[in-house]
Amino acid sequence: MIRQATTDDMTALAELACRLWPHHTAKELQGEFAEILCKHDAAVFLAREGEAVGFAQCQLRRDYVEGTESSPVGYL
Repeated sequence: MIRQATTDDMTALAELACRLWPHHTAKELQGEFAEILCKHDAAVFLAREGEAVGFAQCQLRRDYVEGTESSPVGYL
């Protein structure tokens, strides 16, 4: 099942993200997800198969994104 993540999913999101970015702590990543979940132009989706198995972070970025020539740009 895939659904939009909420603040109740912070621990699961941070644990998954730590697997991708092991040089960050779960606490750091929870802070980053908290900021993302509050933005009106961003969303995080969480995949579950009983437990959390994956996530997708989607947002509009207004900073420079490699390979783009316009702004904002959709980012996944």
